[in-house]
Amino acid sequence: MKTYCFIGTDKNAGKTTAFNAVYAERVRRGQTLLLTSIGINGETTDEFDGGIKPGIRVMPGSFFVTAGEHLTGHTGKYDTWATFVPPRFAKPLVLGRCTLAFDILLEGPNTGTELSLLKGELKGLIPSETILLVDGSIDRQFLASPDLCDAFYFSVLFSKREPQRRKAEAFLSALYFKGCSEQEAGMISQVKGEATRAVLFDKDGNVIHHGEAMPFADKALHEKLGKLGARPAVLYLNGALTLTLAEYLAPLKGLTLVLDNMTLYQNVSAGPKKALLFKPEIRLLHTVKVKRIFIREEAPFDRSLLPADTHVENLFRDGTHGIGI
Repeated sequence: MKTYCFIGTDKNAGKTTAFNAVYAERVRRGQTLLLTSIGINGETTDEFDGGIKPGIRVMPGSFFVTAGEHLTGHTGKYDTWATFVPPRFAKPLVLGRCTLAFDILLEGPNTGTELSLLKGELKGLIPSETILLVDGSIDRQFLASPDLCDAFYFSVLFSKREPQRRKAEAFLSALYFKGCSEQEAGMISQVKGEATRAVLFDKDGNVIHHGEAMPFADKALHEKLGKLGARPAVLYLNGALTLTLAEYLAPLKGLTLVLDNMTLYQNVSAGPKKALLFKPEIRLLHTVKVKRIFIREEAPFDRSLLPADTHVENLFRDGTHGIGI
């Protein structure tokens, strides 16, 4: 089942607007679609500032998966095709098919394991050509796994506020990272477990450190990194590359840093000067396929940051916000 995930760099980046726009496009093409989310999405009120958020309106013929508790009051607007219940799922989920349009609060699987299990359960229940649209979250790194998601739609906020601007710039720069070599991928796959957060290899591929603590707090990892000097080594991270950790790694010019996926780079908001001082080469174990980038421009930005070969739309200027069904 083709699966596309939607991720935003920040609150108010326009992720739900982008989700609705792409959903509307595909409905008009007559495609069979299934909507779900990672966690809860589709609220009409922002939990932080109380402002109005765009909701998600499911259209007749579309499938959806959400927690059963959110379907109260919608009797007669959908047909139930299946239910997925504990203990296999954290809470009862309903697979429904819309018969009368209604505003839906999506609450789907909350972990990579649950999403994988759900996709397996859906086989044979719905048409094979169905496309799964997932309203995701940038802090759910498991979405970058090619086993779960085929490609992404990204929403990027260019704010007047410096922290948000740097976050957007770091996000876009991560799109340019190349994949690691086959040799590096092989080394990692041989030792990586579900709980692995960091593996440090020497130049011959021998494991120097294998950690399950978050990398920024892994004192044993820091101690071994401190002894590297200029010696060649490969560090695999399956935990966030925080700014503090990046500054610690910065002088290690013999180090190749392999991030599990680009979302792990999102905590790095270093300015240009710090970026120039970062010596290690950064690569990705799982590269990301980008379907489209939506930008919300509150302030001017450097357009050279945008990938030249990717379809880009400016939210609220190109009319994307007005796309309806």
